[in-house]
Amino acid sequence: MAAVTGKSGTILYAGGSVATIKSWSMDIQTDMHDVTTLSTGVVQWREFAAGISGWTGSIQGTFNADSTGQNNMIVASLAATTAAVVLEMDKDAGGSFVGGCFLESMSVGVDIDNQTDMTWSAQGSGSLAYSTST
Repeated sequence: MAAVTGKSGTILYAGGSVATIKSWSMDIQTDMHDVTTLSTGVVQWREFAAGISGWTGSIQGTFNADSTGQNNMIVASLAATTAAVVLEMDKDAGGSFVGGCFLESMSVGVDIDNQTDMTWSAQGSGSLAYSTST
């Protein structure tokens, strides 16, 4: 399998391409419930059952007034609404996550000696799917 680097990653938010993104990350978790029962055996092993799954993520980049996706993210952050998001690892090789999310926080940093930084924290809402297609 060919190595994949992050340089071809992309993000679509509420149908718009998000420009000038430097990085994104995602954490997927599933709650595990201990369903171990009493046993008379010498060795006792724990047993678990999968519970509810969820995901969170973060997106970092620089402000781009011409980016429809970024503008959609800013509006959603101010209105506390959920929207569809596609987090793609490589636009040519494939590998993307598709779901819905709330943008639970947005940070803006303005510096005279640098570009305007934008950072969002995402909270997944509903199911998340993985696709290998491009």
